[in-house]
Amino acid sequence: MPRLSRALLAAFAGLLIAAPAAARITDPELSCADWLKSGAHRKSEHSAAVAERIRAFCAANPKMKAIDAETTMTGD
Repeated sequence: MPRLSRALLAAFAGLLIAAPAAARITDPELSCADWLKSGAHRKSEHSAAVAERIRAFCAANPKMKAIDAETTMTGD
């Protein structure tokens, strides 16, 4: 394999690793209150700090859609 191709492949792999995470809450109709009640917040794929910010935001805005709260806190 030519060196240029390997360099491009390595650069692309680096972009995949550095890309922002996709939203983890998949139900677009789930409210924050229901998301917190379901216990799904305990299985977060986010870092502990981000997961805590999402939980706090949802607790303060229980009628908001959970997926919107997650997007707000993660910037995804």
